[in-house]
Amino acid sequence: MLTTAQGLAQFAADYSKAITNETGFLPQVCHDPQWTSPCEIGSGVEGEDIQWQYHSRAELFNFDNIEHALELTLHHDIISYYGGGFGGSMFVAFGEQQIELLQVWNEEDLTRLCENMIGHLLMQQKLKFSPTMFIGCFVNSEMMLCIDNNSGEIISEIAGNKERKVLAPCLLTFLEQAVVVVNPETELAYQEPIAIKAGLMPRLKEVMKGLLGK
Repeated sequence: MLTTAQGLAQFAADYSKAITNETGFLPQVCHDPQWTSPCEIGSGVEGEDIQWQYHSRAELFNFDNIEHALELTLHHDIISYYGGGFGGSMFVAFGEQQIELLQVWNEEDLTRLCENMIGHLLMQQKLKFSPTMFIGCFVNSEMMLCIDNNSGEIISEIAGNKERKVLAPCLLTFLEQAVVVVNPETELAYQEPIAIKAGLMPRLKEVMKGLLGK
């Protein structure tokens, strides 16, 4: 049976294959020489598209700093999802909804993620919510895709709202049921292919700006 990290790497490979079969190219993002990633293929030209392919880490990043700071044990699927490698966003369909799966782009992106995770989990503690961690966002929706830290279930929720809906019992099952979307539906302004940086934290910043109308 595949581990979560292996399952994610396999899904990313299938995602790249589906994009390539349809377009003739691997997934692409706008290249920024100041914001490079181990997953980029070849040398890029500033402002032009560059291909990327999921790049697994030699060793899983363990997030010990977060666990120690919050006295909290992170679910292994959260650790595997963000600590297993580097990649760009992947669009999928799950049921009738389209979802952007967020990925860590480089080491700096990972550092920013850790800082954001601490703030996110502290907020949930303050609100007395059970801990969850976002891994994606629903296209044209304020809902986030998250992993329940206690159960490992994949859920949808709105930040600051206690209501949650279970979508899958675990990340592997979710990935097995998700369908690659080569051409996502018409999206909100924050999700259009404008010149924003690749990477989880830059994307999440644009997502929140769009949702909040700022």
